[in-house]
Amino acid sequence: MKKMILAICLFTFLAGCKNEPETPPTAVLEDMFAAMKQGNLESMKNYITKQDIAMLDAAEKIMTGVDPEGMKDIKTRIVDELKENAKDIRFTLKNEKIDGDHATVDAEIINTAPTGDSVKKNMTQTFELVKENNAWKIALSKPGNAMFNSMKGNMGAKRGDLKDGLEKLQKMDPDSLKMIIGKAKQALDSMSARKK
Repeated sequence: MKKMILAICLFTFLAGCKNEPETPPTAVLEDMFAAMKQGNLESMKNYITKQDIAMLDAAEKIMTGVDPEGMKDIKTRIVDELKENAKDIRFTLKNEKIDGDHATVDAEIINTAPTGDSVKKNMTQTFELVKENNAWKIALSKPGNAMFNSMKGNMGAKRGDLKDGLEKLQKMDPDSLKMIIGKAKQALDSMSARKK
């Protein structure tokens, strides 16, 4: 009888352990920041929800269909810009809160890049994560994840989500899409010029 009770307790304990992901939300964000510093977009996708990845990939496919060389150039330059900007970013993650399939982690982000007035730029942000296939994933479409706006078309927390952005892209004519690609290249040129 004691062995049976012990076996039931052990089984219950092991079953309970299986429900909680192996990697906690804070570690997922640390890994995401590490991938950002390396400019590794494919690795970054490991930490984002499948729904968000599908929408980002669909948007890229639409834009690539209009201007393959332009999108290739933009993607390369975005990776370079991401690596350049990420090298000056320091962060502290704290206050991890898990509530069922949702989690939040607060981040204090410090940009150590020199500025004209020698002041460091600080930002505090709460990241939202969701449990997906028993793993914590960053939900780009959640309003709290404004830091990743560049990945979601810089729509901001109150300006729609990835789904809205994708629907707008799908409705645009090719000339408008080419204009957007051209403006993206100009913005990247402007960012590069300011750094020099």
